[in-house]
Amino acid sequence: MRGLDAERTQHVGDRPERPGRKRAPKKSSQPGATNGHAGTPAGNFVELREARKAKRGEVYKRRRLLAALLLTLGALTLILAVFVQTSASDTGDGAVPIDPNNAGPDTVLAEAANVGISTPIRPASLSGLGYHPEGESLIAMEPRGKNLSANAVVGLLSRGETPEQINYYVMDAAGRDGPQTGALDVGALTGTTVHAPVTGTVTAIRPDPMVDDANVVEIKPDANPNVRVNVSLVQSDGNAGVNDDVTAGITELGTVADSAQVLDPQLSSYTHDAGNHVTVSVSG
Repeated sequence: MRGLDAERTQHVGDRPERPGRKRAPKKSSQPGATNGHAGTPAGNFVELREARKAKRGEVYKRRRLLAALLLTLGALTLILAVFVQTSASDTGDGAVPIDPNNAGPDTVLAEAANVGISTPIRPASLSGLGYHPEGESLIAMEPRGKNLSANAVVGLLSRGETPEQINYYVMDAAGRDGPQTGALDVGALTGTTVHAPVTGTVTAIRPDPMVDDANVVEIKPDANPNVRVNVSLVQSDGNAGVNDDVTAGITELGTVADSAQVLDPQLSSYTHDAGNHVTVSVSG
């Protein structure tokens, strides 16, 4: 029996392969060693991973280029704004409030409540024009001309020029309430003649609380009897009294008071003199 078992064992160990059957190749333990060829699942995965990596690289590259472009445009915009602001400042320093060769004595500086506000100072004698708040009861004026204190970029899009070449400033509120263009300081040397800014009737002349020997002249305009136009810091000389009719740019109300002796006129920051002026406002 033992001999027979040994013989069987020998035949089993030397068993020949059956016809038509082949042994499957052993799988490699390293990824991609034999299965990484194109067309196989592992090969497709490698190709997809490489494609995604290349795509991410292109996306990052485009983002870096876009960021660099935005930074460059921002720098150019800032440089342009500074350049234009500098040019505007240079122009503002040398600009006259009104070109006297193109302006008449009743040149309209602004409008409020359907009333045209003419310059109370002859164009050739003007030293500056500056708007500012002066109380909640005042009506905002709509300035005519070019705002020299406007933002540089906004100024490029502005079309505020007028035939009279009016140039004005919107000054800092300096803690005052009311519309930003509620009052208009019209600059001139002390003693310069002040004319009526509207056609109408003088309704009151009262002492100016800010400066001794100066008055506030109140006028009811014909264009809108429901409002009052006030001209302050006027040293009256009796040419126009209460209930007298006045004509814009023609009737004399008095002269410019010397307010710089007791005040620090804000307009002096925008003129080449002490900043003396009269102030025009419209109230309801």
